[in-house]
Amino acid sequence: MPFAFRCALMFGIGKSVWKFSCLVPCLLLLGAFSGCSFACAAPTAEQSAIIAEQTKLIEANPKDYKAYFRRGRAYFDARLLTEAESDFKKGILVNPKSQALWTSLAFVYEEQGFLLRSLDSIRQAQKVGPLTAHLGAMELSCLEGLDRHEECIARANKLIQLFPEFADLYYWRAIARSATKGATLLIGDDFRAAVRLAPTNDRYRKRLERFSASVTP
Repeated sequence: MPFAFRCALMFGIGKSVWKFSCLVPCLLLLGAFSGCSFACAAPTAEQSAIIAEQTKLIEANPKDYKAYFRRGRAYFDARLLTEAESDFKKGILVNPKSQALWTSLAFVYEEQGFLLRSLDSIRQAQKVGPLTAHLGAMELSCLEGLDRHEECIARANKLIQLFPEFADLYYWRAIARSATKGATLLIGDDFRAAVRLAPTNDRYRKRLERFSASVTP
């Protein structure tokens, strides 16, 4: 089931803070649609400079997990996903308690279409660091992508208790309830809650409009 999840995250590594927004889609067929593969991707000059710089740091200190993270991020931004996956895994071997590395690995798996692996990485990220609303929403998106609707609803119920002002949690619960033919009133309430909390989000508003049209007598 194709889907997309947008999030903004900030990762702290030492004194550096990385912030990025991304659309995390289910991309099992992206290569066929685009006519090319991620293997054909090439880094920009800036990304190449980061890769070269971090490679020198890694050669000098193979246990520098921060360098693996930074180089992996550059590979990820260049859509060199195999290289990014390798670096994040190497960083995790050095520091398995790095939430940033586990979360970044989850993004790679999501881009590759390996939702179960992405879910496992997200849950590992939650174990080694604080649970955030963004990580919770990532978990829900994977559960829904795996058609684990009931599990998605149960997890959303708990997350909403912790983060009652985070729109994506209501959105994914509404999607899961729709998939299980849940109560129309509850589905509508969730979509409306998502729109109320994020009124400029076109995806939420369009889904609410579609839902409202489907239940109009």
